[in-house]
Amino acid sequence: MYQFDFSIVRAGAPIVTLSTTGLAFNPVVRSLLEYPEKIDVGFDEKNNVIGVCAHKQDKERPYGFEPRAKNGWVRISCRDFMRYLSVKTGFEFKPAKQFVAEYDEPMKMLLIKVDEAHLKQKTSSEEEDDEKN
Repeated sequence: MYQFDFSIVRAGAPIVTLSTTGLAFNPVVRSLLEYPEKIDVGFDEKNNVIGVCAHKQDKERPYGFEPRAKNGWVRISCRDFMRYLSVKTGFEFKPAKQFVAEYDEPMKMLLIKVDEAHLKQKTSSEEEDDEKN
C-alpha cells in the first residue's frame, strides 16, 4: 500500500548545511523532526553519520531547536565538532556544504551521512552565482 505525501515535491528535500561554525536545518527537516523544542545530536564515527532526534535523554545536554528558528531555518553552533568532522571525513566546510538527510522512522531520528553520495551538488546557476561573487 502506498502513502503519498503531496507536499514533499514542492517543499523540497530535507537539507542540512554543514559549515565551519555548525549545522543548519531547513524547514523540511524541522517538519520531519516534528518541531521539537530541544534536540540531541550524536555521531557514529565508524560510518560518519550525524544523528539528530528530539531531546529524550536526561543525561545529555540538549541543543535548543525550535526557539532558534529564523527565516525557516534553525542553526546550532558546534565549531569544535565541525573541525573534528572535517579532519575525520576530509570535507572542508568553508564554503559550507549541504547534505541530503534521511529520516529513520523506527528510530525517530534524522540521519546525515557525511559522504559524497549524500552531498547536494550545486546546480549550474548556483555555480554561476559563486563565480560572480
